[in-house]
Amino acid sequence: MAEIIAALDESGANTLLDTAIGTLPPFGTSGSGTLGPFTAGYNISATLVNGDVDLRPPDIIRLIDLRLNWHLDLNLLIDISAVIPDICLPRICVNLPFIGRVCTPRICLDWPTIPVSVPFDSFVETTGDFKLDVALAGGVWKVQGVVVSLDSLRWGVNMAVLLTAIGLAVAPLLALVPFVGPVAAVVVPIFLAGLGAAGATGLLGPLLTPFISGLKIPLYEQAQDFEILPAESAVDPAVRMRLDLVSAAIAHNGSEDELVLSADVSP
Repeated sequence: MAEIIAALDESGANTLLDTAIGTLPPFGTSGSGTLGPFTAGYNISATLVNGDVDLRPPDIIRLIDLRLNWHLDLNLLIDISAVIPDICLPRICVNLPFIGRVCTPRICLDWPTIPVSVPFDSFVETTGDFKLDVALAGGVWKVQGVVVSLDSLRWGVNMAVLLTAIGLAVAPLLALVPFVGPVAAVVVPIFLAGLGAAGATGLLGPLLTPFISGLKIPLYEQAQDFEILPAESAVDPAVRMRLDLVSAAIAHNGSEDELVLSADVSP
């Protein structure tokens, strides 16, 4: 039988998870991908906010409405030629005496590729099941919740809002492009249709999912050997204790479920 037992009900477990999640550093990554027909570079950072705890025997902590607040710096390279065909002047050919056929060179107006930067803030929610995991590593007992399943991501804003933000960033830049500026009001909707809400979600989903799907939440850490009473004198040495075994489980106790930590100790 375990010498030390500590138990938390769901309210206490919620407080524990609030504290544990609050100690996690911000997540972040950068790279490039595609957003519809366009190239997108990105820097994204995110922080986690605890949801509602539902303890499920024998070893599952369910976090309902687990929330990830994220900030995105999106850098698009928009090739106008992907939307508006290049304009080429017709070639004119004439026959000159003693020279023969002479043609004007082919001259085409190649639309530029314009960079567009869009900052954006939102959040995504999910419900996740975390399995209790106990391990002794480097002389330290560690109890953590390791995600084992997630439901679908629920976006805090409609992706149309992100597309609108992109459109607002694109319009003034298009207005500076010769010949395109006067028809920017027509071109911008074409750009946004090319991106599409599915394209925005298709980019963001793979960026944000790893932050949650690979999540480990530390719940408890304790050195295997530790001092419980300091030395009083040379003849009264410090009292030390050794955690021989630590276990964690979700147990049903009467009318509620509890998170239970148990430890076997020796002097």
